[in-house]
Amino acid sequence: MVDFFIAGGWMMFVILAVAIPMLVTAVKFARNASPHGLSLVRTLTTATVFASLAGTVTDLATVGRKVSSIPELQKDLVNNLLWGFNEAMAPVTLGFSLITLAWILVAFGVRRMPKE
Repeated sequence: MVDFFIAGGWMMFVILAVAIPMLVTAVKFARNASPHGLSLVRTLTTATVFASLAGTVTDLATVGRKVSSIPELQKDLVNNLLWGFNEAMAPVTLGFSLITLAWILVAFGVRRMPKE
């Protein structure tokens, strides 16, 4: 798990900084559903999606820059690119996994919301 986090780079901290409040808000919403809580989960979800995508794009750019500028990496270009693309998927994997957990909690909360 530590290797996965390191592979994603510094944006993994940004994703966690947005996703942890999203999860906390989703837990609160599951326990005590309210329209305000739902709107907050939606907003934090959007922020988590953007952070995840930004992290992935940043990592892909880093892979392209490193592979093109370091001659040793060009000797086995395909394998190094594939390895880099694998690592670049870590931010979106983390972010979208946490979003999935949050929205499972939201589903429980929606069942508790009063009918209008």
